[in-house]
Amino acid sequence: MRLLLGLAAVFVLAGCGAATNGSGKPAASSVPGAPAPPIVPLDEAPPAEVGRMIDALTTPLRSGGPNSGVDSVTFTFTWGPDGTSTTESSPEQTAQALARIDARRGATAPAPGSPPRAVARLPLADGGDALFVTWHNRAGALCSTTWISHENGGGGGSGCDDASLPSCTAICLESSGGGPDGSEMVRLLTGTVAADADTIDVTTADGTTTAYPLTGPLVDGDRRVFMLELGSQDWRTLVLLRAGDAVDRTAMPKGEVAVDECDASVPPPPAATPGSTAYTEAMNACLAEHGAGPTP
Repeated sequence: MRLLLGLAAVFVLAGCGAATNGSGKPAASSVPGAPAPPIVPLDEAPPAEVGRMIDALTTPLRSGGPNSGVDSVTFTFTWGPDGTSTTESSPEQTAQALARIDARRGATAPAPGSPPRAVARLPLADGGDALFVTWHNRAGALCSTTWISHENGGGGGSGCDDASLPSCTAICLESSGGGPDGSEMVRLLTGTVAADADTIDVTTADGTTTAYPLTGPLVDGDRRVFMLELGSQDWRTLVLLRAGDAVDRTAMPKGEVAVDECDASVPPPPAATPGSTAYTEAMNACLAEHGAGPTP
């Protein structure tokens, strides 16, 4: 079996806190408030498919698990008008790549005695649900996944606030998306924030800033769950407040902003046309304009 390292891996295993933290203390915000998202506290075992997803994402590739048997790694690159090229790695490169992947997978595996638990649910506008599921890894770090569920199926990814993974501060939120076949993507902002904060300002891609009360359930006593359906606009900056004072701020990384804006502005390709590179060229030109690299 071959392992293709590409853009999909970013979604499948995304560590909490992938956004960068602003330097210095941010200014307090005075934007209009909105109702708290209708987060429903839970304390139950997640659906079986969530458990299977967590097992698939945390089992080492070379352990005999569901994704084992990898014997090579194929790297795919896209750059300019030349389109896509594929390079087979050497056995040494394969071993090194798999070792890094397995180390990351192992860092997110549930510790014995810490099975995943669904701790919150957010009803979605289209009738689906988003579940926030947490567990602890062997180092005791809090790990989570957001599972987006519709009548036609579901999906999600996982990550941990651990020294071996991207770290979180008072804000540990990231966006994800998914939807049933043929529907518009559901954009969600999910994760945890410091429990002693009371409000979060969310600025979306269209420049709108809205303040939301923090009312989600507590996890580990010092973290509070936050789940927000963003609609068609992804987030750009987040400011966490306590009694009107801003205590933390984070901004979406430049590269993620570029991908989001180019996805919205570059028309999707028509039905697959073998050998066509027009869409890739348009995306790469857009990314270059935004100061980002080419699509993988």
